[in-house]
Amino acid sequence: MGKLPMGTAKSLSVRCLSELSWHDNARMRMDVRDAGGLGVDQFDVKWTPGNAAGVSALVEAVAGDGRPWRILMDVGWDIDYMDAVFRREGIDRLLADGGIDLVYITHEHVDHFWGMPVVVKYRPDVKLMIPAGFSARSRELLAKSGHKGEVVEMSPGAHSLFPGCATVTFDQPIFLKTHGEQVLYVNVQGKGLVTLTGCCHPGVLGLLSYARENLAGFPGFHGVYGGLHISPFEEWGPPQEELLDKLQEYGVRKFACNHCTGETAVRKMRERGMPVVGGTGRHGSKSVLYPGNGDTVVF
Repeated sequence: MGKLPMGTAKSLSVRCLSELSWHDNARMRMDVRDAGGLGVDQFDVKWTPGNAAGVSALVEAVAGDGRPWRILMDVGWDIDYMDAVFRREGIDRLLADGGIDLVYITHEHVDHFWGMPVVVKYRPDVKLMIPAGFSARSRELLAKSGHKGEVVEMSPGAHSLFPGCATVTFDQPIFLKTHGEQVLYVNVQGKGLVTLTGCCHPGVLGLLSYARENLAGFPGFHGVYGGLHISPFEEWGPPQEELLDKLQEYGVRKFACNHCTGETAVRKMRERGMPVVGGTGRHGSKSVLYPGNGDTVVF
C-alpha cells in the first residue's frame, strides 16, 4: 500500500476538558496492585470510590474544504465528575444541539471511555468511532450506557477522516487487558502536522515515525497534543532521558502535553528548552507547566 494522502486543514484548536485521570496516583496504583497487577482485566479491579476523574478534549478544526468539525476525543471516567466538566465547558449543550460531529475514543481504558453514560445523557444517538480490538466487556458497557447511534470500528492502519485529517489505528495490546489505540493527525495549512493522542501507548516516537513514513506529502511536525506516557507515575532515569534525546530530533515546534506525560517529564523537557505550552492550573489540574482543565491550545 502507498502512503495516505491527507490534504490540509485550514485551522485546528484543542480544548482540554479534563486531563486528570484520577485524583491520587498512589491510590490508583494500589488498586491495580491489589487486583493482581497490570495483567488483570480493568473490569475486575476494585477501583477506590471517589478517586476517578477522566480524560477528554474537544478538537475543533476547519477542513480543507471549509467544513467545520467538532470532535469529542475521549469521554472520561467518573460520571459525576464528567457531567460537571461537560456542563462547565458547554459540551452538554453542544451534544444536545447536535454540535458534536462524532465521539472519538482513543482506547478503552477506564479514564478515557467509562464516561459514555454522560455523553448518552445529552445525545444518545451521537456517532462513535472506536479502534479495532475493543473487548466484549467494553462493548457491553457501551450497550448498557444506552447509546443508540452509529458505532464505527476503525481497522488497523491509516484512514482519511476529512481533508487535512487522518485517523490511524495501532493494533497492539495494552495493559489491563485492553487492545488497540487510535490517533488523529491533522496537517494544518502553512504550519505542518499535529499529532493528537489520548495516552500514546504506541510511544510518542512511534507516533511521529509512523506519520513521517506513512502519510503522503509529509510537511514536518508542527505540534503534539495529549498524554505522551513518558513518566506517568513520575519515574525518571536513563530510558526517559534517552527518549527525550530522540524526541528532540523530530523538530516538533509545539508540545501541548499533559495527562500521562508526567510533570517530571514536562519539567525535564522545559529544562532542555523544548517548546512546551503552559496552562492555567485551574479546575483541578495540578500544574501550570502544561495545558490543563479548561485550557485551549491553538495550533
